[in-house]
Amino acid sequence: MKLVDETVSVVGLGYIGLPTAIVAARAGYHVFGCDVSEERVNDIAAGRAIFNEPGMSEELTSALASGMFLASTKIQSAKYFVIAVPTPFFKGKKADLSYVFSAAEAIACVIDKGSTVILESTVPVGTTNKMAMLIARSSGLIAGEDFFVAHCPERVLPGQIFKELRENDRVVGGACANATRNAVSFYKKFVHGKIHATDDRTAEMVKLVENSSRDAQIAFANQVADMADKAGIRPKEVIELANCHPRVSILNPGVGVGGHCIAVDPWFLIESFPHETALLKKVREVNDRRPFQVVNQILAGVRKAKSRPTCDRIPKVAILGLTFKPDADDMRGSPALQITNILNKCSQTLELVVCEPNLSGDDLARFGFAANGLWNAIADADVVAILVAHSQFKQIAAEDLVSKIVVDPVSLLDGVMDKSVVGGATHSAEFGVLPKEQQKTL
Repeated sequence: MKLVDETVSVVGLGYIGLPTAIVAARAGYHVFGCDVSEERVNDIAAGRAIFNEPGMSEELTSALASGMFLASTKIQSAKYFVIAVPTPFFKGKKADLSYVFSAAEAIACVIDKGSTVILESTVPVGTTNKMAMLIARSSGLIAGEDFFVAHCPERVLPGQIFKELRENDRVVGGACANATRNAVSFYKKFVHGKIHATDDRTAEMVKLVENSSRDAQIAFANQVADMADKAGIRPKEVIELANCHPRVSILNPGVGVGGHCIAVDPWFLIESFPHETALLKKVREVNDRRPFQVVNQILAGVRKAKSRPTCDRIPKVAILGLTFKPDADDMRGSPALQITNILNKCSQTLELVVCEPNLSGDDLARFGFAANGLWNAIADADVVAILVAHSQFKQIAAEDLVSKIVVDPVSLLDGVMDKSVVGGATHSAEFGVLPKEQQKTL
């Protein structure tokens, strides 16, 4: 097989593009990684992990050492092109596809006959076809004859990206049969899961439906928490017991929906199908409201702390967790950050102390916060708000929270709290002077 048949250009070296480039290189492809950020390219070329992901340093070092992976700001001609760029939305919730189309324009300048362009970015239905027409118009080549286009949505979880890139099933849809065949051939070299072949429009919709379904499940869990909280019972216990039924699987409630996918992708369906998505609009409303509900719970805890006869200062609030998901450094769309930023504007009412073990002091400073260790953060806090279920926070015991007001919307300390104390998804719980074990003996 000629070298050109083994070459891949990955456009966009972010959370998806860089791991994809690395995995493809380690599978035997000659991979050129392209990104518009010179600083990012230089870091990658030097073997520096640009974000926190298990195995990243080792995988990157190995790919670079093999000579099969090169990073550059200039796109290279290749047999396969993989586009993995952001697809945010505008203020009006309409998809911003400028990054996708910019990548397509760049590819059109270097594409050769026989190449296949695979779009991995999550996009509204019909975008892959628009991309094909753009490349054809700019390159003078004929889509489906001279070059081929396909869509293969990324389906990985931060924290398990390398494992899931190799082991998860993939949905691959081409704009024509040859495009599908070419794209399937590309992924077969490193995907050990099943590759499901379909057309491009179906593949586009599959990803949007997956994330919209997850969004709806999160909204339901949060509303279960609201109802349980109002009834004065523990949301986590309600959900755990309901999940004992073999056909019930309710998620844990939380502080909202973060990340770059679940809170964004439903809007792509709403944009394309405005009359068929009433449920999705309501789901987005429920989940967008969630951070403000948590803010109100924390402020209620602050008012309670301030009303204590022993309180002679502005109540101190310890915020535990800022990232959008546990045990990761990903801050994209984080509801915990949104909550903390709102509280930070209440400096006359409360004092904030932030603990985020997955970010460096410099990273925290960029968000306007000083770094604090867990025990320092909660030591003299009046209110402890656990916004992200990081593993480190599971070390907290009841005796660490004596006389503190706890807001635990992620139910991390549900097992620590005595069952006689309400500590539900949005409810504040006040810890007494006795640890849980001693309370049980009374």
